[in-house]
Amino acid sequence: MGSRGAVRGSGRWRAGRVGGGLAVLLVGLLGTGCAAFDTDDDVRRARELAEESYPGELEVVDARILFPESSGSEVTLAIADDPDAAVRFRIDAAKDRCDGGPNCTEALREAVDRARREAGHLRAMRDAFDGCGHPLLGTDEKLTAPWIGARVTDRTVDDVLARVGACVQRWVTARAERDPGAAPEWVTVNLAAPGAAGDLPEAKSTLPTVVRFTHGPRLAALAHDPYYVAAYPVGRDADRTVDAAAADLRIVSPFKERQAFSRRVDASVLPALRETYPDAVTAGGAGMGVWRLEQGTVRRVRGYVLFCERPPADGKQCSGDLAALVSSDPEGRDAEVVRILTDIRDEHGVLRLPPR
Repeated sequence: MGSRGAVRGSGRWRAGRVGGGLAVLLVGLLGTGCAAFDTDDDVRRARELAEESYPGELEVVDARILFPESSGSEVTLAIADDPDAAVRFRIDAAKDRCDGGPNCTEALREAVDRARREAGHLRAMRDAFDGCGHPLLGTDEKLTAPWIGARVTDRTVDDVLARVGACVQRWVTARAERDPGAAPEWVTVNLAAPGAAGDLPEAKSTLPTVVRFTHGPRLAALAHDPYYVAAYPVGRDADRTVDAAAADLRIVSPFKERQAFSRRVDASVLPALRETYPDAVTAGGAGMGVWRLEQGTVRRVRGYVLFCERPPADGKQCSGDLAALVSSDPEGRDAEVVRILTDIRDEHGVLRLPPR
């Protein structure tokens, strides 16, 4: 994103932000007068292109170097008549290339067109979720996975999925009206705790709305604590009907918490596996896959644990030739084996597990 690690009006690299030997290398380059880590020439060229093709309409608001490339920058421009749109394109003034090609005028035109489309997509998303009581907190860079706040408990889970499903329907309908071929088969919505909005870092207010809602630190803050992801199937009928009753809900946790969950699940389920397979061993990171909440509750999750009937004879680590469908609490304790699957890999050894 154009807003990360950049300084408006100056893109001079600060070696102090880079650690170890790399910092020494950068200092050496800058000390010799090398301009490889400077966006100034690229920004100047972007302004020239903007004035040539869109006089008075575009303003450079951000720039960042394309490290570790030796030259070139990603430049972000705002559009005067659309504060939501962010024109982002790569420019290398030294090589007179933009977005990897020699035609910088065409590259800028395509970037402007893309920025206007993206701004329209963001407005449709915000209108849908803000308008049904779940204000948009952020979105991924592709503008396909919104973040909203919602309190999910055993008592509220069905109601939350239904209400958010209504928001998703508004959004899918608006997208289909803009582009009939754009309706996806599934829509995912990230559900942060209701209080998350109060502590989110803000990008510079001068940046376009698209950049501010996809701002890296903002998304990192939203994903810092465990959160829920709701996935909604979208019908292929003319109305693109969203089936809220068939929504799929899962918990996403930070990596260390997922590691701890995996260890606890493995330890909890192994005694049950050994009742049928006395020499069973679980595969490394066996419980690290996707675990989804059971229907109507946030107290039980289901997922697969890969295991081997016995330790591999060659002394290698078990990669899993059997799978146990397991039900567990969200902490990875109190695990129960629902059923065992034996035919889980194709002729090439690729894992093939059915939906839960």
